[in-house]
Order: sequence, then structure tokens, then C-alpha cells
Amino acid sequence: MRPDLDLKRPENARDPYPVYAWLRDHDPVHRSDSLDAWVVTRYADVLAVWNQPGVFSSDRFRDVRAAPESVRPDVRAVAAVLADWLVFRDPPDHTRLRGLLQKTFTPRQLEKNRPRIQAAIEALLDAQVARGEMDFVTDFAFPLPALVISMLLGAPAEDIESIKEWSDQLAVYLGGSVVAEDNFAEARTGVESLADYFRALLREKRRAPTDDLMGLMLRAEHEGHTLGEDEIVSNCVLLLFAGHETTTNLLANGLFLLLRHPDQLARLRADPGLAPSAVEELLRVESPVPSTLKIATEDVDLRGAAIRRGDRVLPILSSANRDPRQFPDADTLDLGRRPNRHLAFGWGIHFCLGAPLSRLEATLAFRSVLRRLPHLALASDAPRWRPWLFFRGLEELPLRWTLPE
Repeated sequence: MRPDLDLKRPENARDPYPVYAWLRDHDPVHRSDSLDAWVVTRYADVLAVWNQPGVFSSDRFRDVRAAPESVRPDVRAVAAVLADWLVFRDPPDHTRLRGLLQKTFTPRQLEKNRPRIQAAIEALLDAQVARGEMDFVTDFAFPLPALVISMLLGAPAEDIESIKEWSDQLAVYLGGSVVAEDNFAEARTGVESLADYFRALLREKRRAPTDDLMGLMLRAEHEGHTLGEDEIVSNCVLLLFAGHETTTNLLANGLFLLLRHPDQLARLRADPGLAPSAVEELLRVESPVPSTLKIATEDVDLRGAAIRRGDRVLPILSSANRDPRQFPDADTLDLGRRPNRHLAFGWGIHFCLGAPLSRLEATLAFRSVLRRLPHLALASDAPRWRPWLFFRGLEELPLRWTLPE
């Protein structure tokens, strides 16, 4: 039986997987009127879209820049910052930006900060363990990555609450809410506040050089290129936003999955060394970023669908990650799955720059949570997923536990 294929329906936003399964089998490159876009759901086709950045552009702001006089001020203001984000640039500019930003996200830099990340995890758990209950999203999954990325960027810990408020305002727009509302004014407030904040912080870094990520961006050089001030500020906003939003979802979605699959939870408790593999499987089954938006730069045929220049294309990563053509028993959670070539971090030139950081945070966090919170259980079995298209995350995750006598 054909389901209602409108991905903006609240029911489908909460649980899109039956729709994805139907589309993979019957209409893998589907024209969605409600989204005004082509929805691509099979693993091989999603991979094909990501592997052709010249045909499927990531620059969703090209029309805004081309016709600024016809675009309302709120939209122009948001685009002015987001257009410099690495994830929204195409080659050759993307190649230049990535080469420079990669200088800041080196394995050595991450390993140097491992003790600080572990200390942040332990401090958050110290504040909760004796209580016997918490909302995992509010009390752990959000503050941890926000603390970590702010720490790495060199932002003071006391600014976290303001950063959270501004980031949440931007998330309403970037998350692709299925609720029909105009959120550009709110997004403008958030993005301009973040840009102003990082611009002021950057002035301090110029006066007193540091070894944090902002300091490294100031000194980065690649093939004779350096980063301009607007590029540094915009990509600090990107790193802050992406660094906490996606990892928050990974932590909360992942722990929810583990608690819903007690056999896999017991497997991980018995073998903490399985944590890195577990993180990959949790990313696959509940991808924090379900989809991205691409723009066709030319007419192209994809599995018989006639995509025209300028058409919007949505490669659905979370559908590709459950495609049985790629993953045996695709809907089964298997923490030891091998191979696991999931697409949760994207692919090709736009593979997520912060993936190693997110993996490290999640690996350390799951090990510590399971070690310090025995007899962990869901306090509610009715999850509330945020009604967004481009982020997959829980609004809350109430937990309870008991400690040994």
C-alpha cells in the first residue's frame, strides 16, 4: 500500500523510514511537490549526487547573491554569513577554504584535546550521577559538544548560554522545519549575533595570539592563500553550529537506540572497546543529518528522472543508510557491523570536516555514560522528534538509573 509521500507531514517527520522504504522500491528519484525538489533515496544514487559536485551544487545562496535587490533584508542578512560557510561553497573556492580549514582540524590537534574532552564529560556526569535522573538532551547531549567546540575555538565557557540561544535561533531555519512559518527574522538575529560575537573575539586573538582553532585560522596558509576576516568569522559560526548541533543529535539518538536495543547495549557494556564501531552503526541507523540540499547546475538524467538546471535535489542520507541494497538487514542495529560504509557525514569533497571530533566525543561519551550510570533506563518510551527535515534529533530524552549500594 502506497503511504502518503509528503515528507513535511508531521507523522512522516517523526518517522520517515516507511516512506523512504517505499520510495527506494517504487520511486527512487521522486518529484516532491511539497518540497519543490527531487528526493533521492537509494544509496547508489545518493552517492552519485555527492560524487558530482560540479553537477549538483552545494551553493544554495547563488540566487540570493545574483539578485540581492529583489531579496528581502532578512534573507540577505542570513545569506551574507552562511554563503561563506565551507559546506555551501563549490570548487574552486571550496577547495581553497577546505585546504585552509583542514590546517586547524588535524589528528594531532584533536589528540592534544582528548584529556580536556574527557574532563568535560566527567564534569557533566559528576553533576548528574547522584540525582538518579536527568533529561539527557538538556543535561548532557547539548552542553558537551557546545562546551567542546567553544573550548576548541577559544570562546569563554561563561558565554555558552548566549551562544546556545543564538545557535537555536539559527537552527530553526537550517533544520528545515516542517511547520509552515517564516523563520528568517529569527535566523537573522541568531546569525548576526554569532557573527558579531566571533568578530569581537577575533579582534582579541589578533592582539594576543592563541593556539586554539581561531588562532590557527588566523595563521593558516595553504598554497599561498590565507583566510579573510569574513571567512574566519563565518566558518567559526559554522564550526560552532555544526559542531554542537549534529553531535548533540548523535549522542541523544544513539543512547536512545541503545536503550531500545538492550541486547546491543549489553554487548557494548561487556566490551567498551566496541565503542568506535558502535558509533558508526548509531550514525548509520539514526543519521543526525538526514538530508542536504543540492542545486542542479545543468540538465541531468538520474535513474530516468529528467532533472533540469536550477532544480532542487535532496539526497536523503538517512534513507541511503538503510538501503538493503547496500546494508544486509539494514533496519537491524548491529554494533559490530562490517563493513559499514555509511553516508552520515556526507561523501567526497564535502565529507564533514568535523567528523573526527564528533566520533571522538561520542566514543568517549558513550563509554563514560555506560560506565558511570548502571541500570540505565528510559523514563519515557514516547520520544518526541523535532519536526525538521535536515536535522534528526530528539526534543528530550528523560533517563533514570540506580546506583550500586
